[in-house]
Amino acid sequence: MDSWHRSLAQNRLPGAGCFKATYPSTGWNRIACSTPPRLWYPVPSSRRPTLAQAVGDGLDFTANTNPNLISTAIGAFPKVKGVTSVDSEGCCGEQGLNSYTLQLNSYFFPTSACGNIQNCAGWEQFVFENPPGSSQASLFIQDWLVPTEGSGLSGCPPNEGWEYVGIGCVQNSPYGVNIPNVSITDLNQLIETGTAASTGDSIYLSVAGAEYGMQNVQSDGITDLAAHWEGSEFNVIGNAGGDVADFNTGSKITVSLQTDTGLKTKPTCPADTGTTGESNNLGFVKAPKKAAKLEYPSIQFTMSSKSNSKASCDTVEGA
Repeated sequence: MDSWHRSLAQNRLPGAGCFKATYPSTGWNRIACSTPPRLWYPVPSSRRPTLAQAVGDGLDFTANTNPNLISTAIGAFPKVKGVTSVDSEGCCGEQGLNSYTLQLNSYFFPTSACGNIQNCAGWEQFVFENPPGSSQASLFIQDWLVPTEGSGLSGCPPNEGWEYVGIGCVQNSPYGVNIPNVSITDLNQLIETGTAASTGDSIYLSVAGAEYGMQNVQSDGITDLAAHWEGSEFNVIGNAGGDVADFNTGSKITVSLQTDTGLKTKPTCPADTGTTGESNNLGFVKAPKKAAKLEYPSIQFTMSSKSNSKASCDTVEGA
């Protein structure tokens, strides 16, 4: 299965649109696209007035590859123990049992998409949104223009598809991919991949023997991530609006995040540098004793409902 997934990652999508591959085939079949859910995944409230900081104060480990650019990032959960339920809780997202998101997020970066707007930066999120109940999940990309100082932007660039939501400007990819709802007990089967390219940013999700993919029809002209991607965050967290993914007691999850920079050089893993406003109720504990060497340079860390040891993060060079 690992070899199959690597083959698919190297066999890029044939063009803009939505696709699916089924094990053991490495060929992509075009499928119908869907409309992404109207949900926003904002920056942390503590960041909104102080985005001039290099990466900020979000409580998460991230992979920092500066000065090397990331073309592809791959997030997975190599070890999951004791997870039986999750409930997204809060005020402004999709609350309910088995509601959560996987988010693979960039750092903030300068972008020409800001136009003449002052104190403005770009931000891109690769999102897998799993709603409560049995409704279909969705795979899509969300782009933002966010303030680098002050309390918000004065407005959005006209005629570019942006929607002003107070703290910034946001737009979803025009299309997404519908995916059958995934139980949180199958978390270890999920692999999320984001790719930035001048021909169009793409998002992938592997679910057991199925792989889904979507290439953005707007090419890379939204925020031009491909020219600026030097850091990334990946985690399982609440479903939109700054909500919290509440895991059951006894949950323990190891996270891995690979960064393809074309080099074997391992990234750094700065603490408290996450960029999204959603979170979970777990705490960081000691990283795995022997982190596996993966295809690309990576970071690995562990979260647990029992935070009884010093938090740490492994950095590993690529194979």
